[in-house]
Amino acid sequence: METSANFSQSYLDPQTEQRMAAEQAKSRAGGARSAAVRYRFIARGGPEENAPPLARLLRGGGGKGGSARLKLYLSMLWLARNEDSPRFDYPAHQWARLLGFDKPDAAGARRIQQALRWLNDEAFVRLQHRQGASSAIYLLSDAGTGRPYTAPGPAMKRLSKAEKQEHLYVQLSAGLWIKGWVRELSGAAIAMYLVLLHERRGDDRAVWLSPRIGRERYDLSDETRRKGLNELADHRLITVRRRPVHQGLFEDHFRSRNVYEFDPEDLEHFEPGQERAPWM
Repeated sequence: METSANFSQSYLDPQTEQRMAAEQAKSRAGGARSAAVRYRFIARGGPEENAPPLARLLRGGGGKGGSARLKLYLSMLWLARNEDSPRFDYPAHQWARLLGFDKPDAAGARRIQQALRWLNDEAFVRLQHRQGASSAIYLLSDAGTGRPYTAPGPAMKRLSKAEKQEHLYVQLSAGLWIKGWVRELSGAAIAMYLVLLHERRGDDRAVWLSPRIGRERYDLSDETRRKGLNELADHRLITVRRRPVHQGLFEDHFRSRNVYEFDPEDLEHFEPGQERAPWM
């Protein structure tokens, strides 16, 4: 798939420009209501594996670059929904508008260019430089293998049960972009939201996540975990509750732990700062 579009050329405030760009991008994504993000992007497949792509994107190079890389790559996954070997021809300033970066024609565009160089060097995309035009961007596997990207949804339909394990995925709501959350949330918050989606693979909305699991399964620091979860709670995208931990009959002390409840559709139904009734 080759895609090129002018998300926005206006000179409005970044928040308004971001929303306009997201609406235009949605039409280029065929109206896709979510981005398909493989389990292998979020978590290790086993204890012997290196850091999963999510952790690599978030912390590689340090500074704020991790947030830009993560948001940019997830945006490509959204726009590539159900397509194999997608190609994008959007210039840097259009990506900057889609992500709500300040000064999209200057500093924002430079953040995108830096992110693209890192993604190219680490084999998450392949850049094809062109004379007098923006580089063509070829999306590579979100499993971090460096192979051409294949859409997990169609792959799940054509593969055997054993082969499907490599393509299991969560669905990240397009509301992340359409409702402006991509501009509002930090990279740590988005990373932890993906972690919670991965942990919530069943029907139960309540998720428990220990520091040990955060480090061993996702290779995310305690600081990232705390920052991301606190931010999600502040925006009421998750609710934190204390639940008792079952002890033996004759234990003389009480233990409890945090569990996280959330509805993935909230990203689509609510906007940052929007008033809403307390969660019951």
